[in-house]
Amino acid sequence: MTLKFSSSFLSFMLLGFCALLLTACGAQNEDDELNTSLPPAQTHSTGPTSSRDVLYGSIKDNLDSIESNYAANPSDPLIAARYAKALREDGQIKKAKTILMPLANNPKIATLAQNELAIIYLKEGSYGSSEQAARAAIKADNGNYRAWRNLGNALDAQEKYPEGESAFRKSLALWGDDDKIAPMNNLALNLAAQGKNKEALDMLYEARKIAPNQTDIERNIRIIQTLNEPAQFQGQKKPFPPNDANGL
Repeated sequence: MTLKFSSSFLSFMLLGFCALLLTACGAQNEDDELNTSLPPAQTHSTGPTSSRDVLYGSIKDNLDSIESNYAANPSDPLIAARYAKALREDGQIKKAKTILMPLANNPKIATLAQNELAIIYLKEGSYGSSEQAARAAIKADNGNYRAWRNLGNALDAQEKYPEGESAFRKSLALWGDDDKIAPMNNLALNLAAQGKNKEALDMLYEARKIAPNQTDIERNIRIIQTLNEPAQFQGQKKPFPPNDANGL
């Protein structure tokens, strides 16, 4: 049976998804980062936490530790970019942006610096700039799965959903086997915004198998299930808990 909704109801739900896509994208980001306080010498090693993890932004530095490293090594671009990332995660957006801007075109750390700028621009509501920065991060390193995800976030914010879907799928394909919840959640919400509710639910059900206790997944399942119900039942749903938008 094909369900039909009034134009006003569909418009309301689509507007809700535009806001949801931004907040839910941010809600996942901190959960899939590795906490560390690596000293400066280790950031230049050939180990797994130097090239891929650091440059792609999966390292979550302790702010005090990386600030001390930055004070001792102010000319090191990688330490500067990591310090800016820690500042951004601490909510010090303006300071982080000031440090990142001169680093954006440094070929050694461009993928990290540009990806951080993409996140900052998204927080500021500068969605076109966020898209440009994410694309620059990808140009610097096509394998940066976080940059592909942030490109999807920026495209979704501009309601460019098919393009956003492609970016999220690329991110998911590159993500590897560790903690795919974030890109799975992003892709599911993107699919729902396009009306592909079954695909969206299938993605979220798969994510729930991986992380059965994650409230964001359960909330988004309930939201998308609501889209499949007749309009007269919409008012019977309990309010959803707010998304945590602090972790973009």
